Formats: sequence, structure tokens, C-alpha cells
Amino acid sequence: MAIVKYKDWNPFREMEKLFDWRPSLLQNWEMPEVRFPALDVEDTGDAFVVRAEVPGIKPDDINLEIHGNQLMIRGEKKDEREGKDEEGKYYYRERSFGSFSRTVALGEEIDPEKVRADYKDGVLTVTLEKSEAKKARKIKIKSR
Repeated sequence: MAIVKYKDWNPFREMEKLFDWRPSLLQNWEMPEVRFPALDVEDTGDAFVVRAEVPGIKPDDINLEIHGNQLMIRGEKKDEREGKDEEGKYYYRERSFGSFSRTVALGEEIDPEKVRADYKDGVLTVTLEKSEAKKARKIKIKSR
């Protein structure tokens, strides 16, 4: 039997469990938070490399902005059927459409003049070189 701390106990959650209709295998399953686009951020030492999955979105529908040490990715995924007469009704529909925005805070200042963006096979790759003023430099010691 698990011990539940009072601060973690939620009476409304307990009521949901009483009336839960889901199969027993899914009893403790929770939906993960979905953030779009999904990102990978890599620090290569001299630069940050941000890879964003943006399938079905044209590069012209993506906007990138730099604000200090933050990269903002905004865009819109358009429904191909938008504005057209419906030929039939959907039996099942999971694909989503609309605008999105993600802001990535990077650990160091970046040089906005040295940002590159590439798009291939639904993956946007943004390379952001770190500011020269913020890069670590080796200092030579003179002996007398």
C-alpha cells in the first residue's frame, strides 16, 4: 500500500478513480505534455544547434527571431482542405492545424549575424554561433 502525503492528495482525483471506466492496463497512464514542435538543443562548444520537427510545414510558413539569448520559432500548419467544400466527413482525425510558437532560452549570448537555418525532410536545423565576447579564451602568461 502506497503512502500518500496530504499535500499530494487530491479529492477530485480520488473521485475520478471511483468512476473511471478505462481498462485496468491504462489506469495509471497519463497523457504526456505535448509541445510542438518537438526540439533537440545541442551545445557544440562554439554554437548551439536546435533541431525542430516540423513535418508538413513549408519553410515559408516558419518565422525565426533572435532576442538576446532566446530563439523564437513561430509558424503555421495549414489544412489543405481549408476553404474547400467537404467531400466527406472524417471517420478519424488526429492531425492538427494552426499556428504554433516555441521559445528556446540558450545558456549564453549568441551572435545574431552568424545564425544559419536549414530545412530538410520536415526537420528545421538552426545553428546559432555563440558571441565572441562570451566565448572562453586561453590567456597566455608571460614570464619575466
